[in-house]
Formats: sequence, structure tokens, C-alpha cells
Amino acid sequence: MMEDLDFLMDFAVRTVEGAGLITQAHFGSAAVSFKGDGSELTLADTGSEDFIREAIVARFPEHGILGEEGSRVDSSGRYRWIVDPIDGTRSFAAGVPLYGILMALEVDGVPTVGCCHFPAMGDTIVAATGAGCWRAGKRVSVSACDRLEEARVVTSGLEYWRDWATPSGHEGLNRLIGGSRFARTWGDCFGYILVATGRAEILADPACGAHWDYAPMVPILAEAGGRFTTLDDRPVRAWSSALATNGRLHAAAMGCWNGATEEQIQTAVVRAKG
Repeated sequence: MMEDLDFLMDFAVRTVEGAGLITQAHFGSAAVSFKGDGSELTLADTGSEDFIREAIVARFPEHGILGEEGSRVDSSGRYRWIVDPIDGTRSFAAGVPLYGILMALEVDGVPTVGCCHFPAMGDTIVAATGAGCWRAGKRVSVSACDRLEEARVVTSGLEYWRDWATPSGHEGLNRLIGGSRFARTWGDCFGYILVATGRAEILADPACGAHWDYAPMVPILAEAGGRFTTLDDRPVRAWSSALATNGRLHAAAMGCWNGATEEQIQTAVVRAKG
């Protein structure tokens, strides 16, 4: 039987906020090492994931776990927690406060609860399918903007487009930026949350990252009233492109790529990661 959604959301919030205290002890001064794929790793990443894994095992010993830093708990049941102990490690290591701690609960393989905590800003967003999207006890939603020229656009990093996009991908991004009010690189999990809470209208990335990078955003964006697909309107998957919008501007944003397919937008580098 499905646990009470309010309880699950509360558990997720308490857990990520507890993990956030661990990361804050290292914030801006963490020694960085590099994993085999070239991504950054700090002691705060492993400490945060250890805390979250222990909390899940203590409260839900029958649930599965998949964590970025190696946590694997198999389960034959319906439930699996997806954990990203620090999303935005580059920001974290540099003392930039736009990093987050992510948790999602999958039910039968579908992300149903999503939670994102920003320790350096004391901000937490949580959502569950059918129960809304919440921030500081208040329900939040996407903006009502319906004109591309008034839209605020964010992306996770210019180097993502440099390394992971084809010329067609770059052309689409340039059209999107040229047609919008302004564009910023307030990306990673922070960018998705800006869209979900109405502070930006569009996030576009040539690659969304691994499962733990995007799973919490599925219920968060849906419950906030937004849309979340690839740039060619397919379901998001690991290392696919990503387009998160307020819904009203989704078609206009996709149109910037003039019907280009995922294969025409992404380089083989990203496809190889899948």
C-alpha cells in the first residue's frame, strides 16, 4: 500500500535538510577529486549520501535505493529512492550557493515524490503526484507568461552546449536566447526550481545528466503546472536533452530548434553516455 503522501514529503524534506547540514560544514572549502567520468567529487558528497541512505534504511528498510555516489539497495517491491547528494558540485566547491540536494521516490518506476533542498539559501521545494508542489508551507506554481519575448531563460552551463551540442543544437539555443527577454546560466537543479516556482519560464539543456539529476524534477514540474520533455518532445531519460517550461511556452521553445530531432541536437559524446 502506498504510504501517505504528506508523510513521504515530510520525510524527504527532513532528510535532505539534515544532509544539508553536513554539506554546509564543507561549503566553499571542500577538496575536490575527480571520478572516472571527469565529474567532481568531495567529502561532502559522500557524507550527504551516507546520511540520506541511513535515514531511508532506518525508516523504509524494504525500499530500494539508487545514489549517485554508489548507494545501491535492491528491492523486489514497488518503491525506490533516487539520491543526488550534491547537484551542482562545481558551484558547491567554488562557494556558489546554487547547489542542491535531491531526492525522489519512484513507485513502479515512476518518480512520484520529488524534493530539492538548497542548504546555502535555506530553501526547500517538495512535490508529490496529486498533492501539489510546496515551498515553505505554501503551494507554488509556474508563471503565467505566454509570450516568448517576455520569457526568462536559464541553462546549466555554456560548456554543456560547447561539449554536447551539434551545430543544430547551437542554432536553436541562439534562436531561443534571441527571442527571449534574457538568458542566464542559473542551471542544474536551481534552474528547474526557478521554472517550477515562477521565477523563470524556460530551462533548456543539451543533456539532462543521469537519473538522479532529473528524477525529482518530474513530479516537481508537473505538480507546479509545468512541462518537462526533451527538446524534440520525447520523454526525458538519462543523458537526453531537457526542456522544462511553464507549459504555455513549451511549443514556442521547441520551435526554436525547428523540428530538429534529438540525434540532430546532441553530439555522439552524450549518446555514448547513455
